[in-house]
Amino acid sequence: MWPVESLIQGVNGTAHRVERTTFSAISTDSRTIEPGEFFIPLKGPSFDGHVFIDKAYGRSGGGSLCDGTRPEIYTNARGTIILVDDTNKALLDLASWKRGQIPASFVAITGSNGKTTTKELLVHLASGVIPVVSNEKNYNNQVGAAKTMLAVEGTPEYCIFELGTNHRGEIRTLARMVRPHMSLITNVAPSHLEGLNDLEGVAGEKLDLFEGTLPGGAIFINADDPSLAPYKRADCARYTFGMRGSADFMLRVAADAGIEGFEIELDLRGEKVRARTRLIGRHNLYNVLAASTLAFSMGVKAATLAEGITAFEPYKGRFRPVISAGGYTIIDDTYNANPASMELAVRTLSSLPCRGKRVAILGDMRELGAKSGEYHRGLGRLIRESDLSLVLAVGGEMKAAAIEAGNGRVRLFDDKKGIVDFVRGRLDRDDIVLVKGSRALGLDEVVEALS
Repeated sequence: MWPVESLIQGVNGTAHRVERTTFSAISTDSRTIEPGEFFIPLKGPSFDGHVFIDKAYGRSGGGSLCDGTRPEIYTNARGTIILVDDTNKALLDLASWKRGQIPASFVAITGSNGKTTTKELLVHLASGVIPVVSNEKNYNNQVGAAKTMLAVEGTPEYCIFELGTNHRGEIRTLARMVRPHMSLITNVAPSHLEGLNDLEGVAGEKLDLFEGTLPGGAIFINADDPSLAPYKRADCARYTFGMRGSADFMLRVAADAGIEGFEIELDLRGEKVRARTRLIGRHNLYNVLAASTLAFSMGVKAATLAEGITAFEPYKGRFRPVISAGGYTIIDDTYNANPASMELAVRTLSSLPCRGKRVAILGDMRELGAKSGEYHRGLGRLIRESDLSLVLAVGGEMKAAAIEAGNGRVRLFDDKKGIVDFVRGRLDRDDIVLVKGSRALGLDEVVEALS
């Protein structure tokens, strides 16, 4: 429950009118708000939640925040009305206030690739052993993380937050809100370059998580990532994880089972764990290692880790193998794409045992800014050197990849339907089909159509 006094304190606001004095939850969506909930109208480039204050009250009978410079709205608004300078900032302020009321340990995860899989696997490994809460799916931006914080109930021992970014300063803001005791960065790779400029900008943004970790806390560093390995901070415990060389937490491949995953051996500061993972692609092994490193550090026993790793299944859109009705295998990696993850996906497809054709259906890598053409040409060179049987592409940026690949290696299509119509009759039972591109292209529709 949210007493009105806590709301006023948390948002540093002023009560314009108080009718209802307690609220069951916080909502930012007038379409789904429930009776008794309090509404926070957010603002963006193309929307203004203040327009929906009255609609929200009609559903909730509760109240709302309001921009204090807009008397034309708050004067006529119904219910309890609290005035603030900025409703977006007030959401973060309230979440930060709530963070201070939760007597749990906080874990934060970020990185260019693998952060959602790492977070989901960590939650899976801890569940049933340690009381945990986490942000659902990939709700990792300022709004998603804040809403997760505001929804925390009960007495969890750990709160696990995945933090995302697409512009400078976002991780710093989120870290100030979450104030983690433990933090891990999966890796640094070219991503969201429209907002972060270059690899150095990406690294600086990600490292803000380590900078925002509470003094006396612990930071977990990917020893195999040159952008992260040198980082040190005197007032935090420093642990490393990796698959090459020496690290505090290590993973070794005992057997590669191809499309069925890997047999692995973990060395967790001297304690050995043998397990099988159904995740495919060597890049996913870093996610297994990162999640296991955190889970072990949280107190999950080795035997429990082995069982949890074996039981964990890949999530939709994240390098998940799907057996189609036609008998061919689709690798659904449609959640998103950047240069590093695209290269890993193509190389993994090339390395998988396959008795039929290796087919790649690829879409644009978005948000790469001025270097987009350069990165897509790099993808074209990778395709030219690969042994892929067929490469189909959609999206304006993929033209650069097709030209660089040369010799008709990449067949371009105007839309997804064209790809589906072309490829459907050309796939056979033993083929493997990778489908990958930026989320904006909606290539999950291709997966569904071919399944």
